[in-house]
Amino acid sequence: MSTQAHTLPSHARVVIVGGGVIGISIAYHLARMGWREIVLLERDRLTSGTTWHAAGLIASAGMANETLLWSQRYTRELCTSLEAETGLLTGFKAIGHLHVATNATRRQSQRREMNFARSRGLDKFELSPAEIKTLFPLLETSDLVSGIYTPSDGRANPVDLTMALAKGARQSGVTIREGVRVTDFVIRDQRVTGVTTTQGSISAEVVVLAAGMWSRQLAAR
Repeated sequence: MSTQAHTLPSHARVVIVGGGVIGISIAYHLARMGWREIVLLERDRLTSGTTWHAAGLIASAGMANETLLWSQRYTRELCTSLEAETGLLTGFKAIGHLHVATNATRRQSQRREMNFARSRGLDKFELSPAEIKTLFPLLETSDLVSGIYTPSDGRANPVDLTMALAKGARQSGVTIREGVRVTDFVIRDQRVTGVTTTQGSISAEVVVLAAGMWSRQLAAR
């Protein structure tokens, strides 16, 4: 059913600007936390900004603290649970992730990261240049000293993941409107209290700007 058949509500608890994977994820998770009256506005179509050509990597490289590592592991698990919840594939494949080092300093940093991840139950392994060559024959390994390999890391299809999140969000009561451009923000007493769009205005308790590379120019207004 086309979203264009609906008029915009005049008020929402939350208005989210941007229908990429970040905006949709925010809507999905707020709804799962029990928030209601959530409206997400996308100027064109979901994923039509920068999401559709994102790499979709879900990898633990560089996740050197509790929060980052939790976020990566949660996202990987979410890709699986979303498929069961919504019936839509996210395209996630655990193809593994290889992180290489070309000097001793980098190797030492990667070892610290590996030991931290292992202490939190994540399998990571250090590979020699010869082992890296066996794993990835196309890679030139003559200047490598080592690498860290994580078999459970992988990638999702950004569009599929977004659509699965969107279906889950709708199932939880989120209103998603495509083809609605936010043209300005309503500000009272130095606080954003709503948005102005090409189809009218919406007052809101909270406005979330998730417009990706367009966020800066939109916020500059």
